[in-house]
Amino acid sequence: MNTLLNEYMPCESLKPFVELFWEGRFNLNATGPLSMQMIPTGCVELIIHLNDLHCDLENDTTWSQSPDYMIMGLYTKPYEVRFKNYVKVFAIRFKPEGIYNIFKVPASLLMDRYEDMTMVLGAGFIDFSHRLKEEISVFSMIQRTENYLLKNLLNNKIDMNYVNLAAHLIRNTKGVKIKDLSSRLYISKRQLEREFKEKVGISPKHYLRIIRINEVLRLLNEDQVIDLTSVAYQCGYFDQSHFINDFKRITGQKPTIFIKEKRRFISNPGLAHYDS
Repeated sequence: MNTLLNEYMPCESLKPFVELFWEGRFNLNATGPLSMQMIPTGCVELIIHLNDLHCDLENDTTWSQSPDYMIMGLYTKPYEVRFKNYVKVFAIRFKPEGIYNIFKVPASLLMDRYEDMTMVLGAGFIDFSHRLKEEISVFSMIQRTENYLLKNLLNNKIDMNYVNLAAHLIRNTKGVKIKDLSSRLYISKRQLEREFKEKVGISPKHYLRIIRINEVLRLLNEDQVIDLTSVAYQCGYFDQSHFINDFKRITGQKPTIFIKEKRRFISNPGLAHYDS
């Protein structure tokens, strides 16, 4: 096993904005270079490296070592991550609409790319990150992180508009139809799609695809007996070809091949959705 991932729920006050916290250890044996495919999660990830060895990522067709503190935008397709050595990270997974409420950074500005978070947030974030790395346990890291995020929330006006509500409904009603979504929010389908794409970066339909496939991956991770037809139905798919097409679009592989070659992928779909 080359990868070890552990996930932790945020406190109640942060659940509308933060999906989870996670810690990751990659290329555990460090016997040589390791290349893996990261599967899109439908979220924005703030990743803090805890050791001096980083992964290599591609941005704008150029490969380079990832920064100490990076923000991974909402990716819509799998992307390659290269590990030359052992890499250890702590990460905050934001719901795409949630990162705006906490940092006033629209997810749409980070589509299919990463940025150095110190360039985005500045001195206050750098101080937080340095102090975080001094903590000796993941639980103390989470506590410091929650305090930092809650302080930012207090300083910002929370905008719970219909884009937030639409994203919430998509995460919790995976069989929802986009036309029904707009009627439930009392706005036109065109207006919803325009505003959703402006704030999140992709259409509600595209976001729904990513959320559904991540729910499939979560169930596959939990269940030793794999019944793809049953799992697909449970996640809102009533047509098998539709499911297979979406799965391949998000992961890069057909479901049967993905399951056989699972070690090549970083599949980190998270916990069951608990939006309230």
